[in-house]
Amino acid sequence: MTQHAAVGSRRLDRQGLLLDLITGAETDLDSAQRLSEAAAEAMSGLSGARVECAVLVMRGESAPLGAGTDENAVRLAVCGGRDGDGPVAQAVRGATAITVDGGASVQWQAYLQRLVAAGYQRALAVPLRLDGPVSGALLFLARTGKDLGHEVVPEAMWFAGVASHSLKLALEVHSVRSAGDNLKAVLESRTSIDVACGVIMAQNRCSYSDAFGKLAGMSRQRNLKVRSMAENILKALPSRSPAPRFGSALA
Repeated sequence: MTQHAAVGSRRLDRQGLLLDLITGAETDLDSAQRLSEAAAEAMSGLSGARVECAVLVMRGESAPLGAGTDENAVRLAVCGGRDGDGPVAQAVRGATAITVDGGASVQWQAYLQRLVAAGYQRALAVPLRLDGPVSGALLFLARTGKDLGHEVVPEAMWFAGVASHSLKLALEVHSVRSAGDNLKAVLESRTSIDVACGVIMAQNRCSYSDAFGKLAGMSRQRNLKVRSMAENILKALPSRSPAPRFGSALA
């Protein structure tokens, strides 16, 4: 991951900004954490002071995913996004940047109180443009009112655009990996079931469907998953050929 921030010029070096949220990141949370760290570094360079960042990713009815450079930042992002009363939720719905500070409107007074209680004076929420049912935002937090001024908003929006493409790709990669792992588990499960059914077929001279029915019945009787029952059958097999009758060797 490489990022360059033009300190003092209030402008990011757009040619040198690259976000790698995949390499070494095993989960969606890992990628979101990397993004929060890169975003905090970039905005800190623009502001000339330390800026914390939290990333919020929402998927339909699932619990929101939050990561960040500070626990309070994550809490402010997740609560404000989930409950729909904070600038993060507003940024996601309106696809625009929202700033909350001492001069905020009445709409944000409750959130401002939480902000100050967490040790911050200004918040900037910027939407992430993700696909389908997935949505998200970046939440930048400054400890003084003079940091994260309105002049950095265009740069924050541009950064969020880069971050959106990077995070979207990372989420897709993790999804493919997860699907591959699930498929592997299914195939492994299917193999043990098929072999166990073959044993039952040999013992009872029955069809595959009848053998699977017997296997499923045994799993219900013993309150086990079909795969677990199949593995138990295979473990119980002696080194010699399977017994000629179903039941004696499998009881």
